[in-house]
Amino acid sequence: MTDDRHRSPPQDDIHALGRWADDHLAAHWQEVLDTHRDKLADAYARAGDAAYGTYQHLLLRDLKRQLREAGLTATPPLPGDFMTSREWGNADQTDQERWMWSTIHAASGQALGTLVHVIPHDHTRFHVPRRPEMLGVDEIDRGEVEAVLGTRSDDFAVALPFHEWYAQYLAGHAER
Repeated sequence: MTDDRHRSPPQDDIHALGRWADDHLAAHWQEVLDTHRDKLADAYARAGDAAYGTYQHLLLRDLKRQLREAGLTATPPLPGDFMTSREWGNADQTDQERWMWSTIHAASGQALGTLVHVIPHDHTRFHVPRRPEMLGVDEIDRGEVEAVLGTRSDDFAVALPFHEWYAQYLAGHAER
């Protein structure tokens, strides 16, 4: 693992950018948890899983700044669109994984590929069971991104996008 604070993000290779971003997460994920432990636990007590959004904001803040300074933009903004993200995990809800993604554009506007953010989490308390990850894939079209991620993870392949899962959830509760 290298310290990303001393090198600029790669600007022409999505795989190198993914490794750079993953190095950032590896270097900072625990530090962010330790520094903001009380704030995050309080956020979880008040708002539940929304605390993981706060954690991602804190974890990705410097990374996003460095991308902006390099002229790179993410659409949608990192970590990605919650409504199209996918999640799965163990039956007791203590080790869940959500995958979100954003297309990365160079300063010229050209799409370089997609950064995929993997955020492990726990639904029973504020806890990140292992380090978050980031990876780069060449695909930019949503369907193509989902297809390639499905080849990387059988769990991803069978998980529904959040908006579809939520529609089924609401339909099931309306029938009761």
